[in-house]
Amino acid sequence: AGEGRQQAIACLRKEAADAAADILKQGGNAIDAAIAALMVLFVIEQRNTGLAGYGGSLVYYQAKSGKVFAIDHDARAPLKFDPATFNPKSSYHGYFATGVPGNAAGLELARKRFATMPFEQLSRAAVGYCEQGVPVTTRMASDFQALAKQMDADSLKAFFPSGVLKEGETWVQKDLGRLIRRLGEEGIDALYNSDIATTIVKQFQKNGGPLIEEDFHGFTATAVEPLHIGYRGFDLYTPPPPSGGLTSLSILKTLEQFDVPKMKPWGADYIELFAAASNLAWEERFKYSGDPDFVKIPMAELLSEKRAKERAAAIRQKKNSGVAAPADTSKHTVNLVIVDKDSNVVSWTATHGADFGSHVAIGGLGLMLGHGMSRFDQDPASPNYPAPRKRPQHNMCPTVVLKDGKPYAGLGLPGGRMIVTVTAQLAVDVLDFGATAKQTVMAPRVHTEGAEPIQVAEKTGAEVVAELRKRGHQVDVKPGVGGAANAIILRSGGRQLDAADSFGPGGVLVF
Repeated sequence: AGEGRQQAIACLRKEAADAAADILKQGGNAIDAAIAALMVLFVIEQRNTGLAGYGGSLVYYQAKSGKVFAIDHDARAPLKFDPATFNPKSSYHGYFATGVPGNAAGLELARKRFATMPFEQLSRAAVGYCEQGVPVTTRMASDFQALAKQMDADSLKAFFPSGVLKEGETWVQKDLGRLIRRLGEEGIDALYNSDIATTIVKQFQKNGGPLIEEDFHGFTATAVEPLHIGYRGFDLYTPPPPSGGLTSLSILKTLEQFDVPKMKPWGADYIELFAAASNLAWEERFKYSGDPDFVKIPMAELLSEKRAKERAAAIRQKKNSGVAAPADTSKHTVNLVIVDKDSNVVSWTATHGADFGSHVAIGGLGLMLGHGMSRFDQDPASPNYPAPRKRPQHNMCPTVVLKDGKPYAGLGLPGGRMIVTVTAQLAVDVLDFGATAKQTVMAPRVHTEGAEPIQVAEKTGAEVVAELRKRGHQVDVKPGVGGAANAIILRSGGRQLDAADSFGPGGVLVF
């Protein structure tokens, strides 16, 4: 790579990493590579994400301007949203569960603003996986069986045109391949502004769903100002609400009031402090967080030194009220982190919601839709209660770290509500404990969102758990906390990249 600088990719699957690497080798930048990788994930990881997944967000350090940018591509509730049809069941699966899907719009805005290559080129690898197919693994076969039981007849036929696939068969997606080829010719916007939208809406209307063509026409993702904090001499950036990073940064601003670097990494003192800081930040999230187009969130105040000092004082005085909230244990969503030869850095997270989103797939398009409506609160008094065109509050918080104005790290992970808490821990691992990328993604983790029990990953160790219990804490030991994280740390000005993901083989390339 030019000037002896390395390039790196950290993501869930080798197939996506390879597609990104091909684009980087052809001279594309980090955003080009990220679009290529995401398109592959949209085809082969549909349990987690998809082209019509409900949404996500990205944060991008652009080397030539020295600036950090963010894009929000969250879903929006339908114009004809009706509170009478909104309940926990309807918002999860079926034709009332989907808002207007944001993932395709996110790709288009990122491509238009930052990419250097046409979408046709960036989506070639994805089309290949649609047309040549991918082998159905044991896990996929059981996922497909479970999914098929929960789909309506139209969706079943759209997603499995030749019947539900079994282990060892090849999953070919001809309709989706045709759709992606068409978007390559006409532009990704065609999903929202052509007969493609008409096809989606017709199936919704046939099945009593609320989406209308006006929901789709002119729908775009949003360029947003990233949230920023200073933390012990580093600068951290993440997208603003409705993304989840406001809470992650609030936790870090609280921790900055304590001498975390002197603490034993992942020891009882650190976990106790982290849990207390997390509880306070989550309390604020439940109180304030929603779509900033609709609700006023005092972001600057929540990230201020003054508020951080107040939270720290409350921790020192052991004033930690907090309301217990159910932890979201579902595993879904994808994140990727990419650094190119010019040291552009992107962290991008995109989701369907939980497994296969709404379970609604569109005939003739092979397109599965996400369930953005499930991310709204059921309580009409909540700032995150739905309204027409409102975006749901979600958990994704891709993060970029700078040091002295230069990129230092890209971080991100999937994992429902645990994303919010674990992202702050990834930052502590890198910045306070000096962990390598591998140590960062494999480190012990903790999650709490308002009250005890504190959830800890089993790798925290029996001694630490015993000590926490001795101090009077309720502790739940879990096999893991949050999903597979990605981390790339830039050393010696980007000439040496340390990259890792916690998923295992294949998803990490450095060259």
